[in-house]
Amino acid sequence: MSLKWIVPVVVVLAAAAWSMGEQTQPQGPADEVQLQAGGNLADQHQALVLHVLEQRAASVPAENADTVAAILGESEHQLEACAAALAVHQQVWQYKVCTSAVQHQGMAALNALQATAGAV
Repeated sequence: MSLKWIVPVVVVLAAAAWSMGEQTQPQGPADEVQLQAGGNLADQHQALVLHVLEQRAASVPAENADTVAAILGESEHQLEACAAALAVHQQVWQYKVCTSAVQHQGMAALNALQATAGAV
C-alpha cells in the first residue's frame, strides 16, 4: 500500500493552519500562559491520538508491520506539524481540527490495510 495520498493532505492541512491564523509573538505574561497551556494540550492530545492509532494498529496482521510503522510515523510527523502551528498561532480549535484529521487519516489507512490483508 502506498502512502502517496498522505503527502497532499499534509500540505493542505499545513497551508490551512498557516492561512487561518496570524503569526503572533507573546506580548505579556497572559500570552506566555496561553502558549504554555497550548503546549500542554498539544502533548496530551498527541499522546491520545497516537494511542488510538497504536491500538488500531495492533489488529493489523504482523506481515504488514513495515506499512503500519510508516503510517504511525507519518501520523506522528503530522501531529508535530499541528503542534507547531499551535505554537505559532495559539489557536486551540485549529489544532484540534488538525489532529482530528490526522487521526481520521491514520484510521482510514489502517482500515484499508486491514481490509487488504484480509482479502489476500
